[in-house]
Amino acid sequence: DAPPAPVSRALLAETETLVAKGATWRYLDDGSDQAMVWRAFDFKDDAWKAGPARLGYGGGNEATVVSFGPDPKKKYITTYFRTAFEVADPAKFANLIVRVLHDDGAVMYLNGIEIYRENMPIGVITYRTLANRRAVRNLFIQRNVAAKNLRVGRNLLAVEVHQESVDSTDFAFDLEFKGSEHLALVRGPYLQMGAPRRATIRWRTDLASPGRVRWGTAANALTQNTDDAAVIVDHVVTLSGLRPATKYFYSIGTGEGELEASGRVGNYFVTPPLPGPPQPTRVWVVGDSGRADSNAEAVRNAYVAYAGQRHTDLWLMLGDNAYNEGTDDQYQKAVFELYPDLLRNVFLWPAIGNHETAQATIPANYPYLDIFTLPTKAEAGGVASGSEYYYSFNHANIHFVVLDSMVSSRAVDGAMLTWLDSDLRANMATWLVAYWHHPPYSKGSHNSDVETELVEMRENALPILERYGVDLVLSGHSHSYERSFFIDGHYGASSTFTDALKKQPGNGRPDEGGPYTKAASGPAPHEGTVYVVAGSSGLASPAPLDHPAMFISMAELGSLVLDIDGPNLNAVFLRETGEQADKFSIKKGMAPPRVPPDAGRRVMDAGSDAPAPVVLDAAGGTGGGGGSSIIDGGPAIGQDARGRVGMQTHGGSCAAAPGVGASGAGAVLPVVVVVIGAGFRRRRCPPGSTLTGQRAPGALPGSRSGQAAHQGRCDPRSHAG
Repeated sequence: DAPPAPVSRALLAETETLVAKGATWRYLDDGSDQAMVWRAFDFKDDAWKAGPARLGYGGGNEATVVSFGPDPKKKYITTYFRTAFEVADPAKFANLIVRVLHDDGAVMYLNGIEIYRENMPIGVITYRTLANRRAVRNLFIQRNVAAKNLRVGRNLLAVEVHQESVDSTDFAFDLEFKGSEHLALVRGPYLQMGAPRRATIRWRTDLASPGRVRWGTAANALTQNTDDAAVIVDHVVTLSGLRPATKYFYSIGTGEGELEASGRVGNYFVTPPLPGPPQPTRVWVVGDSGRADSNAEAVRNAYVAYAGQRHTDLWLMLGDNAYNEGTDDQYQKAVFELYPDLLRNVFLWPAIGNHETAQATIPANYPYLDIFTLPTKAEAGGVASGSEYYYSFNHANIHFVVLDSMVSSRAVDGAMLTWLDSDLRANMATWLVAYWHHPPYSKGSHNSDVETELVEMRENALPILERYGVDLVLSGHSHSYERSFFIDGHYGASSTFTDALKKQPGNGRPDEGGPYTKAASGPAPHEGTVYVVAGSSGLASPAPLDHPAMFISMAELGSLVLDIDGPNLNAVFLRETGEQADKFSIKKGMAPPRVPPDAGRRVMDAGSDAPAPVVLDAAGGTGGGGGSSIIDGGPAIGQDARGRVGMQTHGGSCAAAPGVGASGAGAVLPVVVVVIGAGFRRRRCPPGSTLTGQRAPGALPGSRSGQAAHQGRCDPRSHAG
């Protein structure tokens, strides 16, 4: 890419480095109790050792190795660090920016006053206080702090770093400290609500200001500006007039200058293609990733290594994105500080989990709703949901549905599932992927047989989704990886699952018998679905893992990678080690999709004398059994994803051939055949008869726009039987 364009005044150019990364620090690593005196401004540290950062042990990249004591199984918990720096004019700084690496917890003092505490308990800290948890290795955490404690001349920065256990294998410390005269970036940038012709960019500053995004198709030519005049700290700027499937570079800031220049930090995004035509699509899926620890870091690193130079088109979060209560600060650590590079380049589409609501089950002003900008008016495709709790969006030939299994009503006649039916009724995409937090099938750290949210999503949401031909359902909640067979129609407890609910044998692995297949090239009812629990992106919990609907289950850390290209969907469960622990594929054929069983009934008035509907399967047989006679019909006149618009409806009677069926020789079998698919020519009648007839004007009772009615009869064929 071309180098960045110079700007008139970059806001963060107005900073001064007070303590540089890699600076020399005085340190004490003898395990002694220094109480509180060591952090005082006038404390004498001349007898302490000195060395450049990174300081630590066990990582292999230390500039200075510190001591952990004589016993590797009983290491020193606390190591102390001090450094001095000069400030000529403290008044010129609006704030201070600290970026600090500490493994595991740390408390920082400026001139004897605490300014930073991370991964440490509240209250008094002693030399025996353990950190709360293991830190994310090699992660620099950025915070903005007030500049009021700076002094003219000499200033003193003191830091105590604590291990989370006495047998910890590594330890690390480094720090960068700056004074900023202008705005400082606290969060982001991060991408939201990507659509072919629009994209939303968000970020947070320490001080309220207007916002501006500079953007263009080359890093050195950010020729377009989009402004938000509101003076705020949480900036939400939507770019419009974009081209589909196009790479854009951008920077964020104000009308005065940039907070980040695109070419220096790699700020770019790729707009989604127009819906419909297929395009190779890479999707990264994480579930229950929000622990802000080394587990989540390892899962992230494994995916980054796996992806290489392949751009990630979409990023899905399955809920429990920030533990334990989904607070703004927890999101800062678990999302914004863990995934800064992905966030600036990949559109993120989250689902809400129980930890986003602190276990509450009623609508409220949760931080999740403030942090994310999600479609309520079908801004990215689908049908408007009117709610950020649940929504849908399109990407190429894929329709994604995001449901809320925690707060919204899960009742069939509730707002969410009513919307779901409307959204899927309008769907025309080849692929249908749905996701939410609570899995319909799991015997992991949660049991889908007994927990209310899991049971109700299985009983109420799955029948709708399967009727509209869902291909893949993703959930988290259980801290495991569980992947189902290719199944349909299992809405009860695990004890009711039988092999009859498997639509196809095999495991779907492309190198072990081949992918699962669907006859229809688009959405078609009840052809089979793969259900995946992918809730181990932050923690893997031992559990029974014996749900009979699952082909494979494991308590291992990892994430799910989807590659969808035309009629092929390939999935990989990627371990934190880089191992590809499971693979499966789904391949769609070219046969036209079937209409749902209930769609045929809706064409006719059940109280009339109209013939009973016969729903045809992809192989040409009726829904009630096989047949050998042929229906000849004209080409279909268009269709939507469910065959509800542009269907051809044929009515008439099928006269059975002698000796065929229970009706006897020459019996007339009433039939309504609902046919969808452009270019449809031949489908089956009841055995031994052929449909003949002509187009009838108008439409049948209950039919929808775009239907045409045909009347006729199925005449016996001489060779029937």
